[in-house]
Amino acid sequence: MKKIIFVSVVSFLCGAATAQVNKGNAPAAKSNPHLKVFKQAMISGDITTGISALNYYISEQGANSVYEDTLAMLYMQQGSWMQCYFWVDKRMKVKPDDNGLMEMKGICLDKLQQPKEAIDIFEKLYAKTKSPYHAYKLMELQYSIRRLVECLATAATAEKLEYKPDYTMTYSVGDQTGRTYLQAGIFNIHALALYDLDKKAEAKTYFERALALDSNFVLARQNLDAINSMDTNANKVKQEANNNPNSPANKQD
Repeated sequence: MKKIIFVSVVSFLCGAATAQVNKGNAPAAKSNPHLKVFKQAMISGDITTGISALNYYISEQGANSVYEDTLAMLYMQQGSWMQCYFWVDKRMKVKPDDNGLMEMKGICLDKLQQPKEAIDIFEKLYAKTKSPYHAYKLMELQYSIRRLVECLATAATAEKLEYKPDYTMTYSVGDQTGRTYLQAGIFNIHALALYDLDKKAEAKTYFERALALDSNFVLARQNLDAINSMDTNANKVKQEANNNPNSPANKQD
């Protein structure tokens, strides 16, 4: 069966990151040279320079919640997981229940190959928010370390959530990336967990449900084709055995 190689749901943090950057354009930005550079870098989309400017500013000014949160988000967007984790962990000592910080910490732990710790974060986050995105990420993590029963339990609650057309996710197949509805992605992982628990008929149903939402969802299509191919081959072998009762496979001593 085709398994999820990598799925990015970081996009649901982009709005928060933009908001934090906009907060950063406070009156201080008009006078402080580091913040001037930061603002200019954000306008041009230069994350690296923005990160450097904020590091200088925070070092100069000391603790600043707005800019430390923003710096963590920029590191996340850059894919610098260790640096993002450093700032998120630092900020969570002050704001331990902040949802945005919890999201980033969970994502960093996942990227740093600590799925069990990431699951702990997303379990707490999903219990608070009942967000479809958090449900998806939790299922993905649970499936990745074979917590299949837990994955199905999360899927059962996720089915009761509200999904909007703009709830989407990106996924990759080899070197290619695609986009699909978030609910289709949840159905796909649900089906994978069912399949691995030897519930193939139910798994097929959920792959079909994913494709009913998005017929171009490559992962679900590959998985469903794999099941159908195995069913066809099994039926063919069975039919050949019935047509050849004296074949070596059917001889008894």
